[in-house]
Amino acid sequence: MVDPPSPDIAPADFFERWLPEAFAAAELPPAARELDLLLGVRLEGEGGGEWVLHLREGALEVRAEPRNEASFTIVQSVEDWRGALFEGRGGPFGRQAAGLFRPGEEAGRGPELTPAILQQLQALRGLIRMVVSGPAGDWSVAFLLGPGDIPAEPTTTVTVSEEDAAAMERGEVDPLQAFMAGRVRIAGDMALLMQMQAIQMQAQAGG
Repeated sequence: MVDPPSPDIAPADFFERWLPEAFAAAELPPAARELDLLLGVRLEGEGGGEWVLHLREGALEVRAEPRNEASFTIVQSVEDWRGALFEGRGGPFGRQAAGLFRPGEEAGRGPELTPAILQQLQALRGLIRMVVSGPAGDWSVAFLLGPGDIPAEPTTTVTVSEEDAAAMERGEVDPLQAFMAGRVRIAGDMALLMQMQAIQMQAQAGG
């Protein structure tokens, strides 16, 4: 077990040193050991940069290089990346985003990815941005589906309050009802979001 990183760790040190060590020491789920995935990370702001995370057979290699060839890319400000990882910002969505960089932890883990699920996600194209409003201000993360340049504007933007996101996670609020009531706002290509949600529901149901 690797000690947790310091909250003031530089992003380069986190991705290039701490994260590979944490993956090597973690107990990964069996499905993760079957993946061959290129995940890009682009952090914007002071200390940011671009990295390519290559997960293959349960081992992780990290390279500080342009992420244009990655199958998927996480796009976020350094401030919001730190906020999710160390301060709990972003509610359930922040925990899921941070969970990508916490190997072996159950908390905040989304649907289990399999090669079949990844293949379906790779067929989609677009940039989905999630904005969570809370007492500390807006927190956001964007997820690029497919390789290539990151567009200047998101294909789809979803905005929700931290309180409503937590209520939906607990099952107290139905997401469709929250959308119909205006508590979840969607701008842009709704079809892309629905396609991605359908794939996620398939993953949650066990493929």
